[in-house]
Amino acid sequence: MHEMSVVESLVDQVRAHVPDGSEVIEIHLEVGALEHLDADIMQLAWESYILDSELAGAALIIERVPMGVRCGVCGQDYEPEDMACLICPNCGDVRPEVYRGKGIVLQCIEIEDGRPSTATMSEGKA
Repeated sequence: MHEMSVVESLVDQVRAHVPDGSEVIEIHLEVGALEHLDADIMQLAWESYILDSELAGAALIIERVPMGVRCGVCGQDYEPEDMACLICPNCGDVRPEVYRGKGIVLQCIEIEDGRPSTATMSEGKA
């Protein structure tokens, strides 16, 4: 289950950014469509992983980021209906540049006092 390893990495990132003694309320995560992660499985993995930890009760909010593609020939931006078919709807070319929808980004950690602690990771796994 790929989702569990992502959740393990996410927990490590959260712990690295939260001051000792703070209560974590919510974690906001952006997940690109190309990551092929199931949000429901992520939620179950999160809940089971944090069950008996200092993060118990913290909510995981997942925002799915759709794939955005730009044609390498005509420059047309589009969101393909089928991620396996990246033919440009404008010129029919098949040399896409994916500019959105890949990677996992830890957007925000909301802690007890209500001040968000923001941590951003570039185009990689949490």
